[in-house]
Amino acid sequence: MKEIRLTTYRHESKTTLESPAIQAALHACAAAGGGRVTLTAGTYRCGTLYLCDAVTLHLEAGAVIMGSGKLADYPPPATGFTDAIGDVRGRALIVAEKAAHVAITGEGVIDGNGGAFPIGSPGHKLRPFLCRMAYSRNVRIEGVTLRAAAAWTLHLLGCEDVLVAGIKIDSRINENNDGIDVDSSRRVTIRDCEILSDDDAICLKATLPEPCEDVEVSDCTLVTECSGLKLGTESYGDIRRIRMHDCRIRYAATGAIKLLTSDGGVFEDVEISDIVIERGTAPIFLRLGGRGRVYVPGAQRKGPGRLRRIRLARIKSDVFVPPKDIVQPFTRETMPARAFSGILITGLPGHCIEDVTLEDVEIAFAGGGFPEDVRNEPPEQPEMYPEHFYFGALPAACAYVRHARGVTLRRVVACVKAADARPALVCEDVEGCLQEDCAWPNSGHCEENRSAGV
Repeated sequence: MKEIRLTTYRHESKTTLESPAIQAALHACAAAGGGRVTLTAGTYRCGTLYLCDAVTLHLEAGAVIMGSGKLADYPPPATGFTDAIGDVRGRALIVAEKAAHVAITGEGVIDGNGGAFPIGSPGHKLRPFLCRMAYSRNVRIEGVTLRAAAAWTLHLLGCEDVLVAGIKIDSRINENNDGIDVDSSRRVTIRDCEILSDDDAICLKATLPEPCEDVEVSDCTLVTECSGLKLGTESYGDIRRIRMHDCRIRYAATGAIKLLTSDGGVFEDVEISDIVIERGTAPIFLRLGGRGRVYVPGAQRKGPGRLRRIRLARIKSDVFVPPKDIVQPFTRETMPARAFSGILITGLPGHCIEDVTLEDVEIAFAGGGFPEDVRNEPPEQPEMYPEHFYFGALPAACAYVRHARGVTLRRVVACVKAADARPALVCEDVEGCLQEDCAWPNSGHCEENRSAGV
């Protein structure tokens, strides 16, 4: 196996890139049949780097790949796509396209220099991802720190047999700073990661017709200004055989656990278990919608998909709500702060969520509901972006279930931190809701259930 060690060199000019030398080393290793390109301690200013077959990019402690602040240094790739908000994406600092047996390892740092593409700047809409693996197989990313992405941090599109282990992500410098996005990929393992993100921490998507399947996420610690563990909303393809377990969500500002099929995909055989949510809104949100968006040219719009065979077990959560009401960005309606609380499971008329089990769930809800909230009818809004608080204050203090079939609530222990005039559980258009050994609040204070560990 060939190894090439590189040392950063110093320039009087701050605009000189070191990516050409690194790229030449990557190609040389690949031409020799595979190997490793090692960056020693120092800062390497780079535009896009392309990983090559059978080559590992290794960053020793103290090595920093620093992204260029010029959009021209990130050429648009052949594997670009349009995201959920209509922006054309695909540029990135580190790219693998149709590559095999590639890796990024070490104790060093990859820094996206995301502050160079601020909101309102000419390059903001086209700003680069940090790392993007597209249509590649046998991918390993281990040990490194990924920080300051201009957009998403790590995007895995159409990949197979991926390991992401022991990495740290800190991306809070720009908007839409997702942590890890697994998109229409198969056989993906994510474990022992620490993620601080401005947008979704770990998000599974299916923008391609091909499914996102056989994904396991475990032993991760998440802090996010958006969602903690999320499936969707981009959901043209199916998402199935997913296991997420033994994770700690220290903070999630717009929802901790979300399963959202909006574009026709079938979500099935999902198990999320042993999750501690220290501080989060909307602890559990399941949505079957009918937005019907497409992401690749020539794709045909689909009707509503399916959301079925979902199990959430051993979930413990402390729910908070914002200190004041907020304005919903799409309709400009004012959403009460208490709209951020509660379990929400909602399909569409004629399109039920199926076979959902919540088992050994302990949640302290915010409470604070008024008598008039009992009469609230959350809008169906089938084509709206699926966000929990867009449905307004729920008519239930703890859980609202609508358009569902085969719901089992087993050993659900709930309380509210402020007196609440709403019933704890409300079911509408639900066929078969089984409750076993559940404890719902009676007079509206969590002290009643403290003995249960909530």
